[in-house]
Amino acid sequence: MLKVGVIGAGSMGRHHVRVYSELENCRLVGVADPDPGKQELADKHGTQLFTDYHALLEQGPDLVSIAAPTVMHYQAARDAISAGCHLLVEKPISDDLAKAQELVELARAAGKIIAIGHIERFNPAVSELKQIIASGELGEVLTVNNLRVGPYHGRIADTGIVLDLGTHDVDLISYLLDARAESVFCNAMQRVHNHEDHAVLQMQFPAGRTGIIETSWLAPYRARNIFCVGTKHFALCDLMNQLILVYEDNPEGNNLLAGLRHVERGEPLKRELEHVVQCVMDGSQPLCTAEDSIYALSVCLAALKSIEIGASVAVGAAQAAG
Repeated sequence: MLKVGVIGAGSMGRHHVRVYSELENCRLVGVADPDPGKQELADKHGTQLFTDYHALLEQGPDLVSIAAPTVMHYQAARDAISAGCHLLVEKPISDDLAKAQELVELARAAGKIIAIGHIERFNPAVSELKQIIASGELGEVLTVNNLRVGPYHGRIADTGIVLDLGTHDVDLISYLLDARAESVFCNAMQRVHNHEDHAVLQMQFPAGRTGIIETSWLAPYRARNIFCVGTKHFALCDLMNQLILVYEDNPEGNNLLAGLRHVERGEPLKRELEHVVQCVMDGSQPLCTAEDSIYALSVCLAALKSIEIGASVAVGAAQAAG
């Protein structure tokens, strides 16, 4: 039985608490959040609330989820590693590449796993789309275009949309293409947030492939879609409804529906936590590693630099320049 804990009981952390409490091979030893009002959440799931996460770490959890604000990730993760814990850190791993790399080195020295919560990798529709691409059915995939928009919910104040939501799609596109971006160009604006709240990123990959991300807190509706353009077929993946449509061209130039693909429905977070728990139990490598998240962070930092200078930025150049 794995002892688990959660640091941060906000919009995402409360779901970590719920799922861990449902897993048969886990015992939830506590949740840490400075808000005493989270006692109701702890009571509901049969665990303790600690207003100081150090008190949670004293309970000796084997695995800790860090779902606190991004600016807290580094210190909380550092303290958890020192306490002997394996980690699942919600994306991004940190807001600073040097601090992120330090966490990797600390975890490696301590023999601990750091998994990163890029939850979309565990969406059943993404798993199916990944298999479709790998099978060659779409032909050579030339472009992956992700749309992630919705109204601003007011919960994120410490970062803008590039670091908060853009990291999802940088990781997702790179995962689907099985490649890493070489450069990025980004346009952005700020209307209702104290950082950018609408952004369009264009990533250049080897062999001329392109990844495009449009993400916004200004839309009145929520949409999470992936468009894959291949030399044989075109695929549309709806992440929210877990649906995939595959289209093909005919000689008359009309797009014909080649198939609505069956996707085995499932909760991405539950699949993710089950996977990380299994990695801790058997010592296997998590699907999304700290190194993967450092890469996604480096692309987003390059995108922020691109906004500043109005030009394309090589991935890693922004950090080197800083």
